[in-house]
Parts: sequence; C-alpha cells; structure tokens
Amino acid sequence: MAGRYEQLSCPFCDKGRISCLYFPSQWSVKTKRTKTLPGGGSVSKSAEVWLIQSGCRVCGKSAEEVEKELRKQSII
Repeated sequence: MAGRYEQLSCPFCDKGRISCLYFPSQWSVKTKRTKTLPGGGSVSKSAEVWLIQSGCRVCGKSAEEVEKELRKQSII
C-alpha cells in the first residue's frame, strides 16, 4: 500500500496548511481451495488511513488538536 502526501487547510483558521500522509482504502480478495468442498472466498475493503504530520503554524494548534477537529467535521 503506497501512501501519498496531502495538504489540508486548517479547520480552525483556514489559513494554515496541514501536512498529512494519506493511505487510500484497498480491496482484498481471498480464495479458499479445498478438494472436498467447493471453493469459497471473501472480499474485504480496508479503511482509509490519515496520518497528521504537523500542526498549524498560523494559529498554533497542535497536530492532535487538528486531527481531533478534522475527525469531528468528518473531513478525514
């Protein structure tokens, strides 16, 4: 799974830029092969992962405060 760097605006002041590492969700397919029973399988999807790397330099909010607010607003 390859991540990419994203820039989000600060949820408090809308002036600062927050650097994040984003891992998009992925589908995985698993198959079972048996001799006695027909083959079965399952399909699952992993969750998106956002890693906040820095706080806001403009308003001085920490990375934890920014992450909490972004989750509260359903942005990440």
